[in-house]
Amino acid sequence: MKKYTVFNFLTIAAFLLLMSLAPCCKKLIAVPTPASQTDNTKAFSNDSIATDVMLGVYGSIMNSPRALLNGGSSIFGGLSADELFRTVPSADEDAFFQYALTSVNTLCSSLYTTAYNWLYDCNNLLENLAQKNGVTDSTQKQLTGEAKFLRALIYFHLVNDFGEVPLILGTDYQSNSLAARSASDLVYEQIIADLTAAQNLLSPAYAGTNPLYAEARTRPNQAAASALLARVFLYRGRWTEAETAASTVINNTDYVLERDLNSVFLADSRETIWQLQPIRNNAYTTEGSFFIPAGGIGARPTYALQNWLLDAFEPSDLRKSHWVGTSTTGNKYSYPYKYKAANASVPNPEYNIVLRLAEQYLIRAEARAWLGDNTGAMADLNVIRSRAGLAAAPLASGTTLLNTIWHERQVELFAEWGHRWLDLKRTGQADSVLHAEKSGWTTPAALYPLPFTELTRDPNLTQNAGY
Repeated sequence: MKKYTVFNFLTIAAFLLLMSLAPCCKKLIAVPTPASQTDNTKAFSNDSIATDVMLGVYGSIMNSPRALLNGGSSIFGGLSADELFRTVPSADEDAFFQYALTSVNTLCSSLYTTAYNWLYDCNNLLENLAQKNGVTDSTQKQLTGEAKFLRALIYFHLVNDFGEVPLILGTDYQSNSLAARSASDLVYEQIIADLTAAQNLLSPAYAGTNPLYAEARTRPNQAAASALLARVFLYRGRWTEAETAASTVINNTDYVLERDLNSVFLADSRETIWQLQPIRNNAYTTEGSFFIPAGGIGARPTYALQNWLLDAFEPSDLRKSHWVGTSTTGNKYSYPYKYKAANASVPNPEYNIVLRLAEQYLIRAEARAWLGDNTGAMADLNVIRSRAGLAAAPLASGTTLLNTIWHERQVELFAEWGHRWLDLKRTGQADSVLHAEKSGWTTPAALYPLPFTELTRDPNLTQNAGY
């Protein structure tokens, strides 16, 4: 644990360095005058300092609990879908569940603004790396790939949560402050371009080392870019490309499905493609900190699982017995228990897993279903079912097969990164499912409102319908 503390200190130091070198990153749409070129040149004067700036971006993400890339997608996506509800009222959070969001909801606004802060950091990195300064070719290539990968991930979540958003690719504060919303197709084109570039720039091996694990997978590599690209192609209906990208990862022997479900979310899981290391004191993952009851296992949780999700599990599904916790005091509540550690006093540290192999099997299964390869789709689907202790599903086709795959995604990826929320929307099921299950649902609720503060600062921004 001592080495873990040292590593945390170094990560936090990198985060502080980033903040000191780029004080203007606190606003992207309406940013103050950027740091001087002299300061940026110093920040990229050698490989070590440039790498620290990249690590500082990850530090910024992990220092922002419940933001878009640190628990926010899991929590608020779960509340928006049919996965989670709060056991203790909270006006700002209940608004996600009740479809009563407004442009002044502070939590919703934070999802948007913190994401654009990180986009500024990525753009700042890319601009300075392009100038070379004192950075070697190999480090420039690696860091450019990481920044493009991270920018793509941020835009993926923004476009799915908010719809058309400003596509900001530079750090010029004057143009950024007047940026209009870009068509979702253009945002996706940029996401695919960034990930394609990242595939070519990133090494197959993971950069850096971790004091706890020789290969902690905390910085994206080539497989991470392929995995995210597979997801993006699936969302865009580009089935052949989704199948190819997912196969690239599945066929990589570095990644293996953990047979023990309790090992899937550990920091050394062989199933992990990319994860982020927590840096906040006394906590591992945001999901673990918020989902596990504060009073310990068996106490009342803040976030409980909806019966619609619990009823979706088949009786012998090991995921329900391993990944669902139960409150034993007062009213009976079930809660997400994929992450077992609520604080750093528990052995076997857990990191925030962003991409894992099981999703790739489900991506390829769906892509194959759309391509008419029913046998291949069922084979991939049954790999995931077998790990969950379930019998192979019978051969199906067409709508029946797709519904079977979407159901498997529901029970495999629950309370992770808002997968269920995004799946309901992308598959056209949101209206029928959520209208039947929850009161207050209207079609415009599929997109969150843009923050009022950003609308007042930028005269070219427009609000989503219904807000």
